[in-house]
Amino acid sequence: MNQMKKSIVLIFAILICNIKIFANTYYSSSNDSIPLKDTSKNYFIALPILLYGEETNWGFGLTSGYYFTKEGGSKASNIQGTAIYTLKNQVSFTLLPKFYTDDRDFFYSGHLKVNYYPDKFFGIGRNTPDSLEENYTSKDISLLFQRQRVLFDVMMIGIQGQWSYYQTSDVQNGGELIKKEISGENSFYGKKPFFTSALGFLISWDNRDNFFYPTGGEFYKLSLLVNSKIFGSQLKFSRLTLDLRNYYPIFGKHIICLQVYSDITWGDTPFQLLPSMGGNEILRGYYKGRYRDNVLFTTQIEYRFPIYRWLKGSAFYSVGDVADEIVDIAPKEFKYSYGFGLRARVNPANVHLRFDVGFTQDRKPALYFTASEAF
Repeated sequence: MNQMKKSIVLIFAILICNIKIFANTYYSSSNDSIPLKDTSKNYFIALPILLYGEETNWGFGLTSGYYFTKEGGSKASNIQGTAIYTLKNQVSFTLLPKFYTDDRDFFYSGHLKVNYYPDKFFGIGRNTPDSLEENYTSKDISLLFQRQRVLFDVMMIGIQGQWSYYQTSDVQNGGELIKKEISGENSFYGKKPFFTSALGFLISWDNRDNFFYPTGGEFYKLSLLVNSKIFGSQLKFSRLTLDLRNYYPIFGKHIICLQVYSDITWGDTPFQLLPSMGGNEILRGYYKGRYRDNVLFTTQIEYRFPIYRWLKGSAFYSVGDVADEIVDIAPKEFKYSYGFGLRARVNPANVHLRFDVGFTQDRKPALYFTASEAF
């Protein structure tokens, strides 16, 4: 715990130093001089990042983005990328494009993710004990493509496709992954290399005033992806996700943010792709993937408030759980997490650096340092 406290203090110091650099670069000495809508030029930003978490230990890398603020409007097309290496020998590369066509009639988005990721598996279910923890390494690549028709400026409907390849290695002898494979009883999908190919649809409503740091409006999204041998997938399973977000300005620049999120899979879902809790977005504080099963339901509230010019703060609280089936979701079984953080605005597109400290119900902390909001 002492080491964790030292890590928190160190990262706070690093964050404040970075904020000082960004402030000198982008802001005048008198006030926040960057307008919310500066349409005179597009913006590129590249930042070194340092992170610490139970999943990664210490890590470092580069995050960058190109923002088409010259388009005008509050929702700028952009492309963001992140490359990270950690002391657990994890390597991760992520590319996130979001583009409107010139007439803003269509919206294209998706991702490209490549990972070499030594990780932990704790079994499947809401009550798996810590004693089940075992190590494995995932080598994976994922490509997601989404095309949506913009209707009435705030509603979008379209199609999507996702293609992924996973290979698992360095499975721990005597662990559940090996035991189930040997016995053939209740075997987990995903231990052998597999390729998935999915097609589906999505529909969304988005009247937020900004992509990156909303101060008002709503974002609702329903997504269905079906992996089938007809599409070339080696495994047959489907995923349905529902994401509901509301942003309420209460006074000044103080904001209350709410999210309800559900992720449901059925079929031969590989263990790597089961809905899971934890990480820097869902129940911050828990190890990402600590609990996983066919169904995930979570809700969270976050209070965001100004501190000084470009510096903001936040406090958040989350509850949720996983289950084998929808009918098994029970509020009395919900786990919770809470925490606080800092935000620093770094460009006219309203992108913020985010540093959060999340705590589980057992008061175990986890640290997160990213360039995007949790929701």
